[in-house]
Amino acid sequence: MTEELKSIIRADIERCEKHTSREGSSALFQALVSKYNGIFPDFEQEISQSGKCSTPGIEFDYRPELNAIKEKLQVILATEKSNDPLYDFKVMVDEDLNSLQSALADISNTKTLEYAKQQLYQDVTAKYHPYIPKLGDGLYEFIEQSGFYDEVTGESLFYNLRQIYNKILTYKRLGYPGLQKRENSVPSIVNQVTNNNENRIDVDISFNSVREKVKGMSALPEAEINEILRKIDEIENIVHSSDRKAKKWENAKNIIKWIADKGVDVGITLLPLLLQIK
Repeated sequence: MTEELKSIIRADIERCEKHTSREGSSALFQALVSKYNGIFPDFEQEISQSGKCSTPGIEFDYRPELNAIKEKLQVILATEKSNDPLYDFKVMVDEDLNSLQSALADISNTKTLEYAKQQLYQDVTAKYHPYIPKLGDGLYEFIEQSGFYDEVTGESLFYNLRQIYNKILTYKRLGYPGLQKRENSVPSIVNQVTNNNENRIDVDISFNSVREKVKGMSALPEAEINEILRKIDEIENIVHSSDRKAKKWENAKNIIKWIADKGVDVGITLLPLLLQIK
């Protein structure tokens, strides 16, 4: 089943849910039945149509049949979901593309809408940076060394949102290249939750190993070593906090800038710790 067909089915489910009046229910029922009979053989045969009677001048009531169509379409999507391990990811992509499209269509610059667009920008970049190659290329305030998307406003924000929209849309139309392979190599959500304690231990070991490495940097003065160790503590606190991922990256912004000023050696040592942010 193509992504376009899934989008059409979801839209028709919504149409059935929103149609709460008798008027027009017959026309909508007939239109949907005609559409899906051509896609799914015998679609109509499994939908019970109760005997209809009406008062002169009042339409037949097909709302029960619309509900049956909705439920059948939901089953079709659920079956498709069970056969596609990337289904939830693809649904998320469609939702985010719609959100980006709405943000780009709104040219108002009120403070509230500006904040909402900034939050959307932070959310989509955090979601898709690990999956879409070169997502940050050409964007304002993108720090390539750390993969960090700094805050942007005004025209720069609008430009970045448009670029992100086009890149995600292209990624979708190319068939999510590389995602299937990556999905097969990542443990399931259940396993990640089950092994949460073990994962925490691995992270702690990683932080401790970096501390030991820093302490062994004999070329650095003691004051600078202590400063780096304090930054490691700050990163660890951020990683282990219960904040949302976007909030964690926001809290790490100053640390990332500090690392960028320190040079390659410190960056190579500390940046892997920032990648523990989840």
